[in-house]
Amino acid sequence: MMFRLAPLLLTLLATTAQAFDQGETINIPMTEQGLLWNKQIQLEATLYKPAGEGPFPLVIFNHGSTGPGVVADTLTIKPWGFGAYLNKRNIALLIPMRRGRGASQGRYKESYNCSVNSVESGINYASQSLDATMQYLQQQTWLDQEKIVISGHSRGGLLSVVYAAKHPQKFKGVVNFSGGWMGGQCQIKTPLASNQGLFSQAANNNPLPHLFMYGRNDPYYSDSEIESYAQAFAEAGGQIDFQFYSLGSSANGHALFYEHSDFWIEGFKQYMQQLDLM
Repeated sequence: MMFRLAPLLLTLLATTAQAFDQGETINIPMTEQGLLWNKQIQLEATLYKPAGEGPFPLVIFNHGSTGPGVVADTLTIKPWGFGAYLNKRNIALLIPMRRGRGASQGRYKESYNCSVNSVESGINYASQSLDATMQYLQQQTWLDQEKIVISGHSRGGLLSVVYAAKHPQKFKGVVNFSGGWMGGQCQIKTPLASNQGLFSQAANNNPLPHLFMYGRNDPYYSDSEIESYAQAFAEAGGQIDFQFYSLGSSANGHALFYEHSDFWIEGFKQYMQQLDLM
């Protein structure tokens, strides 16, 4: 039987920061390319760091999309319970807000169009915010540069997998919570833009160990679609630990990370132990 944590941890993983540790707000510099000239902007990020000088391992958590309209553009994602959990184990957590999200400057241009061009341009646009984040982290003396795990939820989950595939030397592992760029209703068949195809491409010649965690009854992807993501990744040669949870008939599987930590926290712990980070 799967080990369950007390319901308290569920509360601790809430996205809003109405109580407890709000973390340290930091500004990440980014050069935004323009048609005539470049512009210097700032990205908002929240850092939860253990006490002391380090160097510490780090988990980067990439947020999902706005829905559209489900999540306000101006909301800053602060999973402070996750930060507290990691900090107790001497691991830092960083949540960068991509352009146009939270208090980050720039425009939010991650389209919800089902076209191939929209998917490709959206992922590339999101990746540029991650480029700026990684450049910032290279200058941080508190960070152990050899012990960075990249993770994310929904679009942030797929983004983490795709980005790590292009920069495997920067990361020790990848954790994907309910990842996908567009929902199954798009019916994208082109391998370059479908969730299944994107995961398959990311697995090619990718040496990193991946943890995929999904919940059944996800309103964006069917159970069979989710299974096809993991299968495509594995068949393309990816190292994957796929965990697929039954949360209950009335549960929203897409809310696995934020509302059902009692299901996934033990699997996450075991994965981090395998990486020698816990």
